[in-house]
Amino acid sequence: MENKNENLLMAPLWLMYPEIPNGSIGWRMGYGEGYAIDFYLWFNKLEEDEKKKYKEMFPEPKRWEIEDNIYEYNNYWTYTWQKDGKPEYDLNNLISDYKDGKNLEYIYFWGHHPKKDGGITKSCFSQWWKSRFNIGHTEYLFMEQYMMAEKARFFGDKEIEEKIMNSYDPKEIKSFGRKVRGFDEEIWNRAKYSIIINGNYNKFMQNERLKTFLLSTGDKILVEASPYDNVWGIQMSEEDVNIKNPELWRGENLLGFALMEVRNEIKRVCKNSNMIDWVSLHKRYS
Repeated sequence: MENKNENLLMAPLWLMYPEIPNGSIGWRMGYGEGYAIDFYLWFNKLEEDEKKKYKEMFPEPKRWEIEDNIYEYNNYWTYTWQKDGKPEYDLNNLISDYKDGKNLEYIYFWGHHPKKDGGITKSCFSQWWKSRFNIGHTEYLFMEQYMMAEKARFFGDKEIEEKIMNSYDPKEIKSFGRKVRGFDEEIWNRAKYSIIINGNYNKFMQNERLKTFLLSTGDKILVEASPYDNVWGIQMSEEDVNIKNPELWRGENLLGFALMEVRNEIKRVCKNSNMIDWVSLHKRYS
């Protein structure tokens, strides 16, 4: 296949088509194959110092390697980002920062509806926010669908998985997720956080407006101010007088911390994406 892009800065595979995982058949057939062939023809013509500079400019995402960062259970596997799939952030570290008197800025979110005009709000951080994204050939309507489908796959419940994937209602999907057969909370706890960060990485990487909104939060602490959830949220409402004191939170805030980790990764991976002429690139590969 002829390389059409001698003078065009090519995007790395993971930025061009973030929906196609490394090692996927999507890079060996279809639109992914054509781009991958042209990319490597272009890349291999670079001088060694240019290749090194390119790799520094466009670092691989943590989920790109497929050997050293995998958690497996029976026939299921998922990417891990930190050692043993542990979160980069947690409540204990936040409490330490609070006690040390650090200036902590929070963004509290709960609910899943956009503005009446369709504008993006902090509600986009919700697992129920409707925003289509793909992982390989599979499309998801919102993160709740991805998480619950992965839960069903994790425990090998194909019947519940099918019901989850055929539903358009996040509330119904959540109820299906609670019916997964063979569920073991201790085992699930080893994988659930990795599942959440991988899903949210895809959600925000594949939706430019959502990605821009997430990055606009800077280094602020993201907090799911759900008065009901003591795992993914803090089991407190935004109006609670004690909400700025993490010592008094009644939940782990795993979703908020996961989104912060996703934000860091997207910031790292996309740090030089503005150097790419996306209009020309997509025009050639549309």
